[in-house]
Amino acid sequence: MTLKLCVHKKVPSNKQLCEEILINPKDIPNAIVGDVVEIYHPEEEFSTCTFIDSRLLLQIRILPEDYQPKDTVVSIEQTIATAFQLKAYKNVIVSKVDKDNVSVDLAEVLFKDQYYSRSDMNRLRESMVNTCVYLNKKMEFCEMRAQVNELWSRGEKVTCGFISKDTRVVFRSSTSVVHIFIQMSSEMWEFDINGDLYFEKAVNGFLTDLYAKWKEQNCLHDVTIVMFSRTFYDAQTRDEFPQYMQECVQQDYAGRFYEDFYRIVVQNERYEEWTGTIKQLRKIFFEYRTRVLNYHRRPGHRVPDARNSTATEGNFLETLNMTLNLFEKYYYDRNFDRTGKVAVVITPGAGVFEVDRELTNITKQRTIDCGVGSDLVCMGEQPLHAAPLFKFHSRTQGMMLEVGDDYNVPHWMNHSFYSSKNQIQFYSNKTFVPRIKIPPEIFEKQEKKEAPPEQEIPYNTEEDNFPIVDYDEYDAQVWKLPKTVNSISYGKKNRSYHQSRAERFSSQSRPPQTFVEARLMHSARTRTISDNISCLPVEKKPEVDVMQAISFPSSSSTGDDLSTSVGCYPVHGRGHLDSSDEHVLGARQVAGSAESSVSHMKYLHNTRRHRALINPFQPSKMQFKMTSNRRRWIHAFPTDPHGVAVQTHHVQTYSYHDNTEEEFELCDLTEETIQAAHQAVKARNKKRACRGLGDNSDLSNVEEGAVSRVSQSHDLGRSLYGGSFKDPKHQRSFMWGPTGEQEWTAELSTGVDWKSLIMPASLPITTDYFPDPVSLNNEYVESMYQLLPDSNSLYYSNPPESDDEKYYRKKPLSAKQVFCEMISQRLSQGFQLIKMMRNTGSSLTLVANTSQRVVPGSSPQVSHMSGLKRCRPREETAEEVYLSIGRIFHKLSRTGSEITVTRYRPRHQNAQLSYNYRYRFQAPDSFNYDVSWSEFHNEKLENYNWNYLDQYICTQGEGDFGLMDSLKFWRSRFFILPCNNPATKKISEGHQRCDIYEEKTSSELKQLIIGFTRYLEILNKMKRTAVTRQTNCIHKEFLDKNPGGIPMPDTRPDEEVLCMTSPSDKVVRWMLDDVCGIPMLPKQLGLPHKCFISAEIVDWFYYHVKGVKSVKHVMNLLQRLLDDGYIVHSSGNPDHKVLYGFYLYTFKDPKSKNDPASSFNTLFQNDWCEVVFVDTIKEVGPSYVSFSLDTMEGDVPGPSGPTDDWRLQTGLNIWGQTWAQQSEAIYLESATLLHKYVNVDVDPQCKSDRPEWATARYHAYYSPLCAFELQVQWMVATGQILGDLIYNWARKAASCGFHLLPVPCDPFALPSAIDSDPLRGPIFIPLKVAAIDQHDSIFVEYDKSTREQKLLQFQEAIIKRFGFIESSVRVLANRNTKSSQGAEDYHQYVHCTGGMFIIIEDTNLAKANHQPIIETRPIGVKPVIESQPINAKKRENNSSLGNLPPSRNMKSSVSYGTLGKKSFSELRKDYIARQTSQLDCQNVEWEIEIGFLWSWNFMLSRRWRSGNTGDETFQDNVLRDFRAFCSNEDDRLYEFWMEYKAQNII
Repeated sequence: MTLKLCVHKKVPSNKQLCEEILINPKDIPNAIVGDVVEIYHPEEEFSTCTFIDSRLLLQIRILPEDYQPKDTVVSIEQTIATAFQLKAYKNVIVSKVDKDNVSVDLAEVLFKDQYYSRSDMNRLRESMVNTCVYLNKKMEFCEMRAQVNELWSRGEKVTCGFISKDTRVVFRSSTSVVHIFIQMSSEMWEFDINGDLYFEKAVNGFLTDLYAKWKEQNCLHDVTIVMFSRTFYDAQTRDEFPQYMQECVQQDYAGRFYEDFYRIVVQNERYEEWTGTIKQLRKIFFEYRTRVLNYHRRPGHRVPDARNSTATEGNFLETLNMTLNLFEKYYYDRNFDRTGKVAVVITPGAGVFEVDRELTNITKQRTIDCGVGSDLVCMGEQPLHAAPLFKFHSRTQGMMLEVGDDYNVPHWMNHSFYSSKNQIQFYSNKTFVPRIKIPPEIFEKQEKKEAPPEQEIPYNTEEDNFPIVDYDEYDAQVWKLPKTVNSISYGKKNRSYHQSRAERFSSQSRPPQTFVEARLMHSARTRTISDNISCLPVEKKPEVDVMQAISFPSSSSTGDDLSTSVGCYPVHGRGHLDSSDEHVLGARQVAGSAESSVSHMKYLHNTRRHRALINPFQPSKMQFKMTSNRRRWIHAFPTDPHGVAVQTHHVQTYSYHDNTEEEFELCDLTEETIQAAHQAVKARNKKRACRGLGDNSDLSNVEEGAVSRVSQSHDLGRSLYGGSFKDPKHQRSFMWGPTGEQEWTAELSTGVDWKSLIMPASLPITTDYFPDPVSLNNEYVESMYQLLPDSNSLYYSNPPESDDEKYYRKKPLSAKQVFCEMISQRLSQGFQLIKMMRNTGSSLTLVANTSQRVVPGSSPQVSHMSGLKRCRPREETAEEVYLSIGRIFHKLSRTGSEITVTRYRPRHQNAQLSYNYRYRFQAPDSFNYDVSWSEFHNEKLENYNWNYLDQYICTQGEGDFGLMDSLKFWRSRFFILPCNNPATKKISEGHQRCDIYEEKTSSELKQLIIGFTRYLEILNKMKRTAVTRQTNCIHKEFLDKNPGGIPMPDTRPDEEVLCMTSPSDKVVRWMLDDVCGIPMLPKQLGLPHKCFISAEIVDWFYYHVKGVKSVKHVMNLLQRLLDDGYIVHSSGNPDHKVLYGFYLYTFKDPKSKNDPASSFNTLFQNDWCEVVFVDTIKEVGPSYVSFSLDTMEGDVPGPSGPTDDWRLQTGLNIWGQTWAQQSEAIYLESATLLHKYVNVDVDPQCKSDRPEWATARYHAYYSPLCAFELQVQWMVATGQILGDLIYNWARKAASCGFHLLPVPCDPFALPSAIDSDPLRGPIFIPLKVAAIDQHDSIFVEYDKSTREQKLLQFQEAIIKRFGFIESSVRVLANRNTKSSQGAEDYHQYVHCTGGMFIIIEDTNLAKANHQPIIETRPIGVKPVIESQPINAKKRENNSSLGNLPPSRNMKSSVSYGTLGKKSFSELRKDYIARQTSQLDCQNVEWEIEIGFLWSWNFMLSRRWRSGNTGDETFQDNVLRDFRAFCSNEDDRLYEFWMEYKAQNII
């Protein structure tokens, strides 16, 4: 239909004008809401433009009856018409289209400066289903804002399309956390084949291009840049190293000693312009190698010669694990403007690394489970084999002769090869591009005009005369039957095949007896990961030379040798075997099959099986078992026109369309293999029939010849179970590459995956793998539990009657809401939805897709669900969802109000491996490479307490199911700090000195208390005017005559004022007086009438009660009123005493028994934030009265605060279970005396599509001289909604005289602390005491305890001059109660700008009475990999760091003397001692030097910065000046000491 096109602007206030398309329903009679229409100009109908480029698709969302234009027109939103070049007032063709024909296969969604949890992504994805999208379309859902970045349909990019339920949605973020690691191996100082220095190629080339693309795409990532390397030492024993080196020196599998170095160049920075870091990297490069290789050289000590490792020998996996330690704690320090995490490793090599097998397994599983993107960018030339490539360390070196290397091709890592501009320009017109770097020796010989001699293979040498194993025999048994099949018949198959093989060789010479003969008649073969080969032990003799493992690539190996992998052969001493042994060795041995044991040989009783070796030159020939890990990222990649998932930066130099027959050629299967396949089908059918797994009729359509068409990429169980195949191309699955469907060939050219590096993708929400029924039954353990959400609450049986009661009693979640939230929580923890499993009536079926299909038990081409069919139909329609992570699968089903959770866990669980690692790192602004420890271990996902979390959802976090650390709840920590300090502004304007901060006056402190009271009103959502806060006084005229305050003695007559002995009823009448009464709170929902804040009425009592001289007088008087029954806490708790601070009290009639205030509301504490004020004010207003809680004499207490426990004062049973979130916290002593908890209304304006809630953990005490902590914890909250709430808190804090700033949960990240960032650590700044006293000590005339106290006071005086305040109130625990805060936490400080932290370490040990125990691990033994669960054994004091399991308070147990477990204070002392130790520490105790530990607030991003926080230059100036002060530059420290002595009694 032809209509005239009009355009309209989007008007938010007009609902119609917010629509993308407006059309009169009469113009298209058959149109209904939800239809998709196609719009284009008539002249484009036969134009050369393709359909997808020129035509617009929009969905009709409304058909307004009142839209009656004069002409038959269609109106389109203006920006859409402009984007698609549709001209207004021109005719357009509008026609309905079938949604299936225009649906897209993949949609990429881009967002910025937001935090999306995986639950949020899924909800946004569901909101997109059944809608039309186009490029750059902006979408908004629950405050989440995103735009469409790319659309793919049938292997091509499109500009618009329809999002169906089968469309895969990928989320990409332009504000991610990016860790860039630059490997500073020896190749960095070498030149590539084009004459470029590899470092210049990496920095001037790759990083420069990356920064330019970031700027072009407006990316603002949180970036950390680290240089790393491994240094080898030429030493035979550990004794050759000086004592100060032995602590960090490690030994590898080959007995070589080494150290790993890390240089943090940039840490958690967010620059818009990154080119400045290029200059910084160049500067470090010039001195990096020299400094690292000579770092330990000191006068008088001999250090073994050091060399820089090659890229292959480097610490690649250790580097990835260090960033995984941080990424796994994604729920800590959660900010609201970052989503996504990626680790980028830049190496000068070609992607080949020598690695440890167990560490590889740990890294692989952690990377996959965590959903982290890992990108390897190689500066070297792309090799002629598959990359990246891991070469496993040989543990049997010296025990057996290995004639083949053990390789692995990691599919869980994305890789790229960077070509510089010079390289691209040079080879742009060349037909030949070299893929290898010629060894320099070849060029040297050419220069001498000497032709290099050809590599000759010494055939028939005595050394090559050793037996071989018949791998072809094993290959024939790849299609072996299950173990339940009769072994006798299976043996016949083996014998018949063996005979056929013997006949095959009968026409040739005798079977090959040696490696040389086998090399001459080798042929390529297909291998499987499960292959095993038997190796014979070595009878060692001293005179026997052991040949080392063949390196890769070997100069003595030909291309043919490398194209066929070979295994391990035992080495026997010459002359040891007799003739019978020679005969046995000459026989062709069958290896690897479980049913074909070779143990009958007399010397094979100690044989050990090995894995089949991977041929890196033919990875497509390698068979492997499909797992869910292999398909974890599959939905993040687009597909080509053939439906194969591909990565666009891998370019094939030829089209496989021209080689279809060769591409689809199936393996030649012998007759015996086909017979074995049919036997396997019958056996499995029989097992399924016996176990009742489903209807066997599903396999009736399997043709007899179907077995011969089995693809090489599938094993028998997977390929036959689904029947015949449609397209052989879709059957291919390869072990190379993240997709698993893109085949590697030597013609494949790999570029740079810029999209992954610029806008990292988040882990897809969906996947397509589920085990087949046989595997599910044999390999998994099933467990089940049920939930009845509606029965968990008495809300409906006993509904709330009043609005106040509704305020506290939450409406319970329905079964549907609980079911959806259970899915969301599993997605948030890394689970994926198994896509296209849907319920259709009485059976669970799979939906076919044109591009891919669900793959239970294999790849996405075979569909069967017979094992998942229900035995009988249910009466009610049920919802069922399948999810997976790793080898764990969950099935969630809901029938009515009943929810059933079925968990499938592997019957044989993976062992929990642990790897202890030591290294040296240099943090920014630090001068040394400090020793640090870290531990890498895979997580036991099956131990997650899902039952508890589901109960938490049902109860909405109340009652017995509160948050606990094992749930991995999200948390963000904030400090509330005073702002508007003039010294900060002065330093920012260029003042040279930073020790200009002054103590606050009494009036400033009082204003802070008043402002903090107002801020708590905001946090409690109280609506209050300034009038209600005023303190009315009947003695206004008297006070006007005495502006200095009430004179002492008070001359007012007794009848005009109250006194301390006035009756309680009289005091109450004065308080309730309408004219001069106390300031009252207006009626608030959830609060009783006539409420007041205890801190606000102090001034009123001072003005109206004669004799009031302190806050304690006021509190005593109020306590008397409470005891007499005139006032009570607003909760109605009769045991709640009067506390000074933001505590709510109300009046009640002591004679009335029906007074509402007399009822005890146990839920009150959950919803109201109440804080005790620690008053340090000496003057309040115009008075000169001392307001002190601890003294009546007017002494000003420090921030130590009261000794009264708020829990006892409020009547809380601290030894038993308490309300809501506090029950577990107090019981576990995690936050007792210092912290309280309160519920947070996350979504007060109901912007979300679900109920949401959170919890706040906050300080129970407040002092204007200290910071106030507020930590938000949540499991069920939309990131953007919660983020907007916190940003709103931050904006309103400024009006109260404060600024709210994010701070890390672990500000100092001590290297030895558990779960801390391995690449962060504090900086030690020594205090030059020698400048004060010539004996290098002060306060020596006092005893030890007094000296420590005096020294602490002196150090506090120094940092207060620089603007630091204490991070919390010092509270002293009652002897009869439990406290979580020890004395070691008292000396933490934060700068008033929030950008810096300091610890003052006490020196109660003048010397550390412990020495580092040097590890004496035997040469050749790697660091211990523990297979037992972590924390399973009792911690013991071991002498070897590698043998120590992790302790609760340490990453890895740092072994010192007899101290097996240390406190944080002791760990800090150790850290300081290492930083300050410059001499040989053998037989010398480490001195604990006096000084400070300094740390940065890396969470203070630009969004949180203001004039009150300063910028980075301000922070650098403060550190610089603080160092200068502590080092007594210009005698500043000495002058301060003399001033301090004059003002204080020393």
